[in-house]
Amino acid sequence: MGIQMDLGMWVILGAIVVFYLRMAQLRGRRKRLEREAIVRSTSKKGKQAAVLVKDKNTPPFQVTSWVLVTIAVLLMLVGIAAREWAVFPQLMRDYWWVLTAGGVLVFVACFKA
Repeated sequence: MGIQMDLGMWVILGAIVVFYLRMAQLRGRRKRLEREAIVRSTSKKGKQAAVLVKDKNTPPFQVTSWVLVTIAVLLMLVGIAAREWAVFPQLMRDYWWVLTAGGVLVFVACFKA
């Protein structure tokens, strides 16, 4: 009962890797910007240490468009449903991974640092 790894699954896996690499990039960019802000503030005030209030509970990214998030989630859900349900046309059942991978890639575009 294992998952069959066909071309579609590999494409989905690649899209998910791109998503996680983008999240790591945004996290690194935010940390770099925070360090630069500390350096700028300490250089302006002489030797005083700058104390920046960091909220540890905020994620390292922001959503750019909730409409795009909704579209991405719908694309992923329709793609997965097309793979599993026979009510969809055969063309959609064969290329379910295009919708799912497209949804993941649209989801990647929904975030900024």
